[in-house]
Amino acid sequence: MTTRVYLASATVRDEPMQARDLPAERFFVNASDVKEVWVETESDKVPEIGRAVSFSLASQIEIGFQRITGTVERKLDKSRRP
Repeated sequence: MTTRVYLASATVRDEPMQARDLPAERFFVNASDVKEVWVETESDKVPEIGRAVSFSLASQIEIGFQRITGTVERKLDKSRRP
């Protein structure tokens, strides 16, 4: 099950993974008129809306950051989409 997690007050950090981090399979930034940041994860441990969350990229890639932190703004279960 893939969950898309929209984040408020999102930050990216070039830090090593922490034990509490959830895996982030995909990371997106929409920089158009409606600015959004979201992460897609296969984890079933995503906290409720309004709670702080941290993710680490599931794969090691050299893009200048490894961790994503923020507050859960909303969640979308991608397996339930029509």
